[in-house]
Amino acid sequence: MTDARPLGPDEAAFIAAARSGDTARFALITERHRRELQVHCYRMLANYEDAQDMTQETLLRAWNKRESFKGQAAVRTWLYRIATNACLDFVAKRNDRTPVPSGLADLGSELPYLQPY
Repeated sequence: MTDARPLGPDEAAFIAAARSGDTARFALITERHRRELQVHCYRMLANYEDAQDMTQETLLRAWNKRESFKGQAAVRTWLYRIATNACLDFVAKRNDRTPVPSGLADLGSELPYLQPY
């Protein structure tokens, strides 16, 4: 028994675009996920500019690894995985973020580095 599921129209179009190297179709398919990917990155990074950068990094990584997409997951799921890894890689390389103090009650509800979305 296999876990194979039928490909949805998004996945089939994505695979076709990836195999043919069609940048316009690839961009059209991935662009509809940009906003939610940016919100996902923002939740991980708490910085609007960093979230924008990591969203762009996500789409670049997706383009560079487009041949690895086999349709075993939804395009959205695949993009979220790439975004999560891009954010984790970014956080691992940064050392300018001060750790959140253990006594958050002393700060109130304000976090000094959290930017509004």
